[in-house]
Amino acid sequence: MSKFKFIWLVCGILSVLILFPKHSFGQDVVAESVSYSIPKTIFFTGEKIWIQAQVLQKNSPTSSHVLYAELLNRENQSVHLAKLLLEKGNVFHFLEIPTDIPSDNYLLRVYTRISPILDMENGLQQQFVTIFNPNKPPQVKAELPSAFESPIETNSSVSLSKQSLLDGEELSVSWGSLSNVSEVKIRVKNPYLEDQGLISSSKIYEGEVGGKLLPELFGHIVAAQVDPRTVDTTKVYFLSVHGRESALYTDRPDSEGNLYFDIGGLKHWDFMIAQADQNGSLLDFEFRSPAVQTSFKPGFKFPELVISPKDQPYLQELLISSGVQTFFIENYAQEPVPVVTGFVADRTFMLDDYTRFESVETVIKEYVPMISLRTRKGLKEFRSVNENGGVFSGNPLMLVDGMPVFDSDQLASFNPKSFEKLEVLSRLFYLNDREFEGVMSFSSYQSNVGGFPLPTNAFFTQTPGIQVPVELLQPISASPEDSEDFRSILFWSADEKSEMPDSNSLNVKIPNLPVPFEVEVISKSPQGEVVRNKASFWVKKD
Repeated sequence: MSKFKFIWLVCGILSVLILFPKHSFGQDVVAESVSYSIPKTIFFTGEKIWIQAQVLQKNSPTSSHVLYAELLNRENQSVHLAKLLLEKGNVFHFLEIPTDIPSDNYLLRVYTRISPILDMENGLQQQFVTIFNPNKPPQVKAELPSAFESPIETNSSVSLSKQSLLDGEELSVSWGSLSNVSEVKIRVKNPYLEDQGLISSSKIYEGEVGGKLLPELFGHIVAAQVDPRTVDTTKVYFLSVHGRESALYTDRPDSEGNLYFDIGGLKHWDFMIAQADQNGSLLDFEFRSPAVQTSFKPGFKFPELVISPKDQPYLQELLISSGVQTFFIENYAQEPVPVVTGFVADRTFMLDDYTRFESVETVIKEYVPMISLRTRKGLKEFRSVNENGGVFSGNPLMLVDGMPVFDSDQLASFNPKSFEKLEVLSRLFYLNDREFEGVMSFSSYQSNVGGFPLPTNAFFTQTPGIQVPVELLQPISASPEDSEDFRSILFWSADEKSEMPDSNSLNVKIPNLPVPFEVEVISKSPQGEVVRNKASFWVKKD
């Protein structure tokens, strides 16, 4: 058995085990407990919501590899979904707020593909966040007082050196009377939300979470659906994903029209292209979002976001603050699963090593002896020449950055100026249960199909893959050295570059942001209940 045939057979077996757990090992899937933290709750569109999250199974790191962070609006619609890479059950990353959503309060939800289904209370965590869009402002009521001029909040367990400070001054914070402190935040105060902590799922949702149990043990699973009334379970569907790397996946629908493409080790991509075999119709095809489907309880309502004209100067200051960037680097080296994106080619042709011609047909004729070209009924067709000198009877599997091409005449006439290389396999090739008479695979410089036209019936979607892991260069709350200080986050102990102080106190430098701030110290009572102790202070102008 060839190496490549073995790889794809193993992948097919793993897909069966992963995608149908209720029929195989569903009883052994362990419920997950999700927890997360964010540094503040008031944002502008385009800002990043930094998230520190952990997922456990019986107090051990989860086996899931993908965490979802979602923004849900008051109509119970998902407006944004980010896929984050879990490593040993942990992730520190961000959800970047879309620039086109209206100003409102949103529900920020965090979960894995299976955690809400197995345990909605512990596996689905959420809290409200306030998001402003300057181009789509909220309702304004002239008779309202300014929300920012609320009284200073004091707390006997949290001591502040001052309750009114100027830019550049230092604030001392202590919480000596508290024990079992798990987190400390010093951030801009959000006057539009009374409850800024995590909200129990039992208070929000009615009924259970529906959906199939799809443990993502190696990477993201792309789910799709074809019309179950007309489903053909023998029909093959292709999915190619494109980004820094590209790869091809296949599946056949089940009797209910469900398709599952296990992307496995490939994590980061920019877009996907779905096709039916031989460029068949996809009119009955649609992708299924991994976003959890829930129903609100009849009495549950989002808090209204209404502002006063007197809030404008404070919101203007926060808008300036939203431009403060946290510097990080993307880390591609943190892949926990090897990526199998290609095949073991018999020969690779780096096209820049040869004279460039204006058609694939000429390139094949001049440089590639393992592929012959013939004309049948006026159309160009390719044939692989096998290792014994024989010629196969049908087209090989033709790929452009992993995207199948079924029109050999169109490929023959295409100008390969954006193609970097050609990989050729002159033997039988097995892609799951499909057999192909060789492979002819072109790769473009940018892994974006090199300008090759999309097949007429292809389904294109800009859905990105799992976000690239990042590493902060400094704490999110770090004060700038060479520019004006407009920070809205002064300390966050969950930041991967910050640490909880050894003593129950700390000092922070005050920014040039004349708005109210608050200190939040999260601890546990002797009974094990989470206690949030808050105290606020003002930053004043000179």
